[in-house]
Amino acid sequence: MNKIAAIALFSLFSMSCNESKQKENTESNTKSETIRHDHEMDSHGMELNKGSKWKADSSTNNNVNSIIALIETFKTGNDKSIQAYQQTVAGLEAGLNKMIRECRMQGPDHDALHKWLEPLINGVKDLKQSTTEENAAVAWGKIEAQVHLYDQYFE
Repeated sequence: MNKIAAIALFSLFSMSCNESKQKENTESNTKSETIRHDHEMDSHGMELNKGSKWKADSSTNNNVNSIIALIETFKTGNDKSIQAYQQTVAGLEAGLNKMIRECRMQGPDHDALHKWLEPLINGVKDLKQSTTEENAAVAWGKIEAQVHLYDQYFE
């Protein structure tokens, strides 16, 4: 009889611990989702690392500088035709692919880089799908704004 009571008591204790852990996990997930949603509501999804810039490796910095140079070259040029935008898309895609291929960053700095990179990739996709100069100019403006955020958040 003591064995049965002990097993029943142990089972009851185990179940209550599991329920408590499940409740804690649910509450933790809810808090995480709330925090994530709050960050998604930021105008560009970026934030500093406790008031400091995130650390990027030299390869990433070099690749970003190449993309910035490409953007500046297009910006100062006179040809803003849909064909010129599409030629620039090819260069942007190549630069982004190279950056992704050479990326060796890890941890929170890498996660912050993705917050910067994802809107840029989406902007390039939008530019690639543009069929009018007006649509391309709108997509271009978003790309240019996103690229120039890099220096505000990374060193």
